[in-house]
Amino acid sequence: MKLKQADLLFVKNGHSDLDEGIAESTGNFVHVAILADEENVIHATADSGVCLQSLQLFLEKNKSADVYRTNVKNTKRIIFNAKTHLGKPYNFSFQPGTNSFYCSQFVVTAFEDFVKFSEQPMFFGDRRKQISDFWAAYYKD
Repeated sequence: MKLKQADLLFVKNGHSDLDEGIAESTGNFVHVAILADEENVIHATADSGVCLQSLQLFLEKNKSADVYRTNVKNTKRIIFNAKTHLGKPYNFSFQPGTNSFYCSQFVVTAFEDFVKFSEQPMFFGDRRKQISDFWAAYYKD
């Protein structure tokens, strides 16, 4: 499959502590990016906030990604929307209503004029507790 502008690249759990915490809420996928063009992605990362990154570097770091393609025709507008948020900080609280983004929150915003993705709020529990030990320590820090 040839990648196209505005494809979504979903990254599976790499089994870091943060990945494991996120996977408890989201399942197998722990990160998502938007393909900006043939050579770059736009995504929200803890290290850089909303950034433009080479596809090559993205894949080197994440090893592989599953691709999802919407039926949106105006992909240029989606990328324009996404680029208006470049440089904004990462949303470390994972809460709505801030001027910062975590990865899926960023995707929902970039696509909001074209696709109404149903957002699922982060779930901070695990199978044993309403708030897992990982998230309790995360927010304590």
